[in-house]
This record gives sequence, structure tokens and C-alpha cells, in this order.
Amino acid sequence: MGIVEAIISGLLSCFCQTCRPFCQQLNYIRKVIENEQTMGRELDSLRSQKRDVSAKLNTGEVQHGKRPKEEKRSKKTVKILHRVKTLQVIGKSFHQSESIFIDSLPETSSSLPTTALHGSSAERKKGEILQCIMNPEVSKIGIFGMGGVGKTTIMRHIYNQLKEKKDDFAIVMWVDVSRSFNLEKIQEKIAEKFGCDLSSSTDETSRALVLHEAFKRRRNFVIFLDDVWESVSLQDVGIPEANGCNGSKIVWTTRFVNVCHSMESQREIKVECLAGEESWALFKEKVGGEDVIMSPEIEPIARKVACECGGLPLALVTVGRALRKEHHLEIWRNALQELKTSSTDQIDGMGKYVFGSLKFSYKRLRNDKIRSCFLYCVLFQDGAYILVSRLIGYWMAEGLIEELGNIQAEEDKGHAYLKELKDACMIQIIEDDDIAYVRMHDLIRDLAINITREQPLFMVKAGLQLKESPHEEDWVENLERVSLMGNNIKTFQGQPNCPQLSTLFLQHNSCSVSFSETFFKHMHNLRVLNLSDTGIESLPGSLSDLINLHALILAKCPCLQYMPSLAKLQKLRKLILSGLSSLKELPYGLENLVKLRHLDISRGGWGSFPSGALLKKSCLENLFMDSSQWRLSYESNRDDREAEDNSTFGEIIRLKNLTDFSVDFADVLTFNSYINKADRFELLKHIDFFVYGVSHKYDGHNAENESTEKVILPGNANYLGIDGCNFIQLSDIFHWDDLRHLKVCRIQSCDEMEWIGKDGEIVLPSLQKLCLYELHSFKGLCKEKVHEETLKNLRKLCIVKCQKLKYLIPIDLLENNLKNLEETSIEDCYEMENIISGEASATITILPKFKILKLWNLPELTSICPRKLVCDSLYEIQIIDCPKLTKLPFFINNVPPTAMRIIGHKQWWETSEWEDPQLKELLQPFFESDEMYIFSDMFRDRLDISMLDLLKEKMVKRRLFDYCVDMDFGKTVIVKYPLVYNTETPDKKEKVSTVPSISCGLSNNYSTMKNYG
Repeated sequence: MGIVEAIISGLLSCFCQTCRPFCQQLNYIRKVIENEQTMGRELDSLRSQKRDVSAKLNTGEVQHGKRPKEEKRSKKTVKILHRVKTLQVIGKSFHQSESIFIDSLPETSSSLPTTALHGSSAERKKGEILQCIMNPEVSKIGIFGMGGVGKTTIMRHIYNQLKEKKDDFAIVMWVDVSRSFNLEKIQEKIAEKFGCDLSSSTDETSRALVLHEAFKRRRNFVIFLDDVWESVSLQDVGIPEANGCNGSKIVWTTRFVNVCHSMESQREIKVECLAGEESWALFKEKVGGEDVIMSPEIEPIARKVACECGGLPLALVTVGRALRKEHHLEIWRNALQELKTSSTDQIDGMGKYVFGSLKFSYKRLRNDKIRSCFLYCVLFQDGAYILVSRLIGYWMAEGLIEELGNIQAEEDKGHAYLKELKDACMIQIIEDDDIAYVRMHDLIRDLAINITREQPLFMVKAGLQLKESPHEEDWVENLERVSLMGNNIKTFQGQPNCPQLSTLFLQHNSCSVSFSETFFKHMHNLRVLNLSDTGIESLPGSLSDLINLHALILAKCPCLQYMPSLAKLQKLRKLILSGLSSLKELPYGLENLVKLRHLDISRGGWGSFPSGALLKKSCLENLFMDSSQWRLSYESNRDDREAEDNSTFGEIIRLKNLTDFSVDFADVLTFNSYINKADRFELLKHIDFFVYGVSHKYDGHNAENESTEKVILPGNANYLGIDGCNFIQLSDIFHWDDLRHLKVCRIQSCDEMEWIGKDGEIVLPSLQKLCLYELHSFKGLCKEKVHEETLKNLRKLCIVKCQKLKYLIPIDLLENNLKNLEETSIEDCYEMENIISGEASATITILPKFKILKLWNLPELTSICPRKLVCDSLYEIQIIDCPKLTKLPFFINNVPPTAMRIIGHKQWWETSEWEDPQLKELLQPFFESDEMYIFSDMFRDRLDISMLDLLKEKMVKRRLFDYCVDMDFGKTVIVKYPLVYNTETPDKKEKVSTVPSISCGLSNNYSTMKNYG
């Protein structure tokens, strides 16, 4: 009974302490008597409950002879007393008039100090964030980007704007979180803004409860948490859940997108660096305006200095202020040199403000392994676009990714590491035509260079056009990684003493390279050696003693004629000897490399493959041996089973861990025999092969010397590539059942091909992507009426240079089968008249998922579709050089997305007609004239040599230029079109012959994995 009385007394005392000040405050407002009567009734109710509980306890003891368990009573008492104390804390806070009356929130400065936003991109980003804040369906918004990019500046502008309006939110609050996150300090900052007293709150939970109640007494709120470095529990702080019901918002800035994920953001918005002209305008302002940099001597150097800042506002401001009012040309030239050589500590403020800020992001990476992976990126040339697959391969060979039993698992781990670096804004990931590249921001790379000048020690002299190897004294003992790629070094002399060296990059050097015989003698720890794309003729004998080597990469060395023995390199995991056209025999010791997992000997000059070389390769997962003088052959009439097993065919069949395989099969029989005998296709993901004998025309007749045997594909084939094979339709050389699971199909240079399928056939029901190139007899996707399953999952359709094609898609196929179509691209089909053909039985066709349409150089095209097309997902239209196409059939029911793009000739746009005239007016702001493009994304700052050929190829393919490449890497690439000349040479009429080939991908991976280092 004593315990119960204590509990009830405590509750009554707490209730009185809580309610009396509450009533006293309300007495000044209204309904004094009514509220006092209510309080009296509540007290009477509590006393009655006390009497009821006491009576029940007495009855239980008398009737049943039992007493309540003391431990249970004790536990309940503790819980109730804890609640009592918490209520007492809240009660004390009610004594403060500010906590009762909404309008008593302490007056703060109406706005935060901030700097002006520079450029339209920052204004657009501000508008995008504001739009999210005002969206009733979005409550948590994460703003992320690299340090110094301007996140806080944009957010301060938004805060000030909302603070001034006062109508949208009852509370607009700004809290600096910072690197040294401390929950108690954050709570104190919020309490200070509310005017709450937390001095009597003894723990974080009670403080959170007080703040939570303070928030709840307001109509709604928006709180900005700036500079968040790790996930913040809003509940622990005392911030109520923001949702659509209460209209409240929580917005934070961070450098790490994973912080956004862990805080369950509903929208993540990345703040990017400034574009070229915007960064130049900011830099010019900080330098002091036109009177400083308009000098014809200084301006070109000043532009290059600004370019070196990579669009990072913090760097532009810091460097600009350091050079403010500077009129001496020598100072400008020196600043440019220091920026190019990463000697930025000589520029006032760069080390303290810029690198100091960026280095915190580096230190915050999860562990040393992730930091090492980041630093490895600095070995490539400044501005390089690094193939993701190649970079991960280096990490694996270096041991930065632990061995997990198979290449796929380790590559997956590498992609996870890349995501961490990308999420921390330490690298950029650029995707182009399904190929991913890594790129480092210039200043992030400078940071990495500065770190690797101390520990770990790197020597990075990539792309500097050096003509001589570094002096022997530069090869110090504690060097860990060296990159001399992209130079003109002809000789490597001496025997550098670098026992800790683990990676040596010498690729892309002079066409004539030689080594002293003992050059590698003191590099016992070397794990990665790349000598690709050099004119080396022979390798020194000291290479044979690199017993810790894990990756030896010798791709595209056409002059190499001799290699020393590889017998001692028994730790080798990756060996690439591709493109060695002068090497007539494979190196000795290949059979000793029992740990080899990746072997590429494709495109070589060797005409025979040594027997037994693959016998002990149980670890081998990737084997590329195509495009040489040698072909894999299987003799079906062979009686000697043992001889068959010991043949190279038998050795390959027994490679049970093989996942990627390319080879030249002598004929269809050999290929089909391989497919029938290889029983481990659950592991095999990709086959890339030439099948000799497939190039005959299949027309239903058995002409003499004409093979009619169809190619057998594995049941799990989902990628198919065909090049240079003559057939009328796919079923001439394949069984349709073998193609049911295909997801991607690419067909090129098959001159006799007319159709994908014919009347009534179930054609490629799982196909998602279809690409057709240079099919000179091609007439259309399907002939006559098609089956309802045909192409029902097709998402992307690409047609290029199908010269006789007039009509591509039958209207029934569009209406009934292509509901999942997302993108269509058609180029250089000179006779095409209608994309969709047939009588329009209905007036409207709905394509709910269609997003992108690209039509290039279709001079006879007059119509896209005879019906109206409702495409609510449409966001990009490109129509270039289609002079007869004047009417567009599109309807869009929704408001166009902000990322909408329409590209074409200005004259075409002005004369074009739309089914919905109002839609054209609505889309006018999204139109971009094609008369000039500045590549401001992928090629904004500079081009490196490795991307030059890719750019040329793209420009030629797209006919976009009359000049496109400026070899001064500091300048922006300008692209003009339409093309003023024909890319084809008029007097060269003979056709380039192609070797008939078929490539096949299996499982869930259909990307080619050749890696040429």
C-alpha cells in the first residue's frame, strides 16, 4: 500500500507542478473559470483511481492469500518514477513564458550573411531545392556535393528567402552541425533558438523530449542542418518526424550521399561545379575585373588558371583573391605552372582553405584500403577517363581487394569501393554507351598528388611528354607506385633499387623502347607491370625474376618479337599478351602459371597453341584467344578418345570455372560440339567467337558446298552479336527456341538480311535492346502479321545505315507489342519514308514508357506515325537533317519535366507542326538549336589522349563537326554542325571485308570483358 500511495502522490504532485503554471499562463488569455473546473475534475479523477487501486490490492490479498510480486512492483515503480521526473522537467520548462506563447520565440537576425550566387546553374539548383521544399509529398531533402562546391551558400539563400516570407512555415531554423558532431551541443543550439532552458535536463533523452514538445507546439517548421558528416538521429536530437500531415521539412547538406541514404531522405540533390563561363565570371570578379585580365598577354593565361580550378567555387575564389590586381605576366605564368604541377601550396590560401577542406573528406573515408584505392587513381594522366573495369582490375592485382574466390565477387567489391568514393564526392563516374569511366576533379587529383609526395610515396609523371627516364637517384627505396605512362621515353637504363615498388606503369610510351637487362632486378615486390602500347622489341631477362608479379600487361606491342621465360611467375593472376602481331610463339613457361585467372592472347601472330598449356589452369575464368592465325578445331570422326582429351579442345572443355571465353572456331560443327560438351554454362557468362562457315547464304536450298547446319546456342544465352554473316532472317541460322532468353542483340554488316522474323513466329520475346548496323537489304522488323509475344519487352531500338529501309515498324506491332519501348534511334537511312507504317484503324496509340527519340540524317522521312502518339514519359527529342519531316504526332498529358530537351535545326523547329499546337508553345523553352554545341559535361575541361580517338569517332559517326579537336588540352572543345563535307572518300568504292562472326553472352552479364590495359 505504501508503494501505491507513493506512486499516486508522485503523480498528483507532478500533475500539480505541471498544470499550475500552465493555468497561470492561460489565465491571461481566456476561459479562466472553465479551465480551473477542468483541472479540479482531473484531480478528483486521479484520487478516485487511487482509491480503486487500493481496494483491488486489499481484495486480492484477502481472497487469494497472495501479494503482488515485489520485483514487479519495483520495476513498475521505477518506470513510473522515471516518467514522473521527465514530466517534472517539462513542468519546469512551462514556467518560461516563451514556451507557452508561440510568438515569444526569441528574435534572431532576419537573415544569414551570405555571398551572391554565381551563374545560372546555381540559381537553377536553388529553384530545384525550393521546389522540393514546397512539395507536400517531400519532407526530407539531402543536398550533397564535394567540399567547396557551394552547398552552404545556396542553402543560406533559401533559408533567408523562407525567413522573409514567414507565411509558409511557423519556424525556419538553421543549425550548424560540422565535423565534430556533438548531440548535446546540437540540442543546446536548438533550445537557444526556442528559448528553452535545458539546464535541469540531466540526459539526452529528457532534453530531446523537451525539444520535441517545443516543436510540436508550432504549426510546422523547416530546419536546415548544415555540414552533416555522419548520420544524425533526428529522434535522439528531439526533432519530430517531418511528414505530409504536419507540413514540416528537414533539409541537410553533406559531402556524402550515403548520409542522405541513412537519414532516409526522400529526395537527394547534387550540387555540381560551375560550368566554363560561369567559373570564368566568378574568377574574373575575384581577380579584380576587366582592368586586370583584359590584357592580351594575361587573359589567355588567366583563363587557363581558372580552368585549373575545375569549376570549384572555393578554389576559384581562393586563387582569384591570391592574384587580385596582379598585372605582372610572370606571376600569372608561375601560378599556372604551380597549378599544373600540383604545387598549389605556393599559392596563398590554397593549402589552408582549399586542400584543408578537401583533405577532411579524404580522412573521412572508411578505412586505409578505400583511401589506397582513391590514391591509385592519381597514377593516370591529368584529366584521364579511366575505364572502371580496368581500374578495378588493377586494384585486384595490387591486393587492394581481397581474394574472394572468383573474379566476379572481387569486381563486385571493387564497384562497392567505387560507390563509396563517388558517394563521398572524391571521384566522378561517367557512363557513355554502357561503358563506365572514372574521372578525378582537378583539385581532388592535386590533393592526391600532394598526399603521395609523402606517405605512401608515388612518382607520377604521366603525360608530361618526357624524353628521358627519371634519374636513378629519383628511384628511391620507399617508392611504392610509379607512373610514367604517356611519355616519349626511349630507354630505361640502370637497375633502380625499389624493393617496395608494387605498381609500374610504362604504357603509351615512345614507339621505340628498350630496357637494360637488369632493370627489374631490385623490384622483387612488383605486383603490376604495364608495358602496353609501346614499340618494345624484346623484354629484359630480369623480368623472369619478378616472382611476386600478379598482373603482366603487354597489349598492342606490334614490334615485340621475344619474351623471356615466365616459368617463375607462379603468382601471376592476369596475363595480357594481346595484339602482339610479331610474336610468332607464345612464351615459355605458360603451363607453369597455375594460379592464372585471366589470360588474353588474342590478335596475336602465333599460329599454334602449345599442347598442355591449359591443363593445370583450374583457376582460369577469362580466356581470350581469338583473331590469331590459329583456330579451334574438333574432329568428330576421331577414334582415339585419349587423344581428343589431350587436345586443346579437350583442355578447354575441362575449364570448369570459365566465365568469359573468346576463340575462333574452325566451323559450325566445332562450335556446336563445344556447346554440347561444355556442361557448366551456369558459370559461363560471355562467349565471343568467330565461326568460319557461317557466311554462306541460307535461302532454303542445299547448293553444293553450302552448309545448312544451324548454330546451337546455350539455353541461357541473353546477348547475341552477329557480324558479316549472310542470311535473310535469324531463323535461317538459329533455332528460335535458342533465342527466347536473349536480352540484347546486335547485328552488323549482314548484307542479305531482310527481316528479323516472319509471319506468325514468336520472335525474341525477352529482347530489351536491338541494334542493327549497315544491313543494306533490310526491309523491316517483321514481315506481315506478328505473334503477340514478339518483341514484347523491347526497350531500346537502334538502326544505323540500313540504306534500303523505307518502313521500320508495322503499326500493329507498335500497337500490340511495343508497350515497353523507351528509346528509338535511327541514323543514315537515306530511303526511309515512314518509321511506323500501315493503316491507322484507331486515332491514338499510347506509349506509356517512351522517353527518347533520335532521328539523324533521314532525307526522305515524311512521317513518324499515322496516329497520334501519347507519350507522357517523353523527355528528349533530337531531329537532325530530316528536312521533309514537318509534323510531329506527340501528345503529352503531363507538365514536361525540367530536364526536357528538344534538339534540331532552328528553321525546322519554327516550321514544324504538332498534333497538339499548345504543346509546341509549352515546349519552346526546352528547344536547343543544333548550330553549335559546347561539350560542357564529359569534355568540359580538357581532353586526354586516351579519349581523343573516342571523341573523333563519335564526331565522325554523328557528322557533327567541321572542326572538333583542339590539341591544347586547356581549351574547351567546340563542335559545329551541320557537316560541311562528306566523311566518305568518294574514290574509295571497294567494300571493306569483315570476318563473319557471332558473339554470345550468357547468364546476367552480356558485356565484353576484354581488358587491354
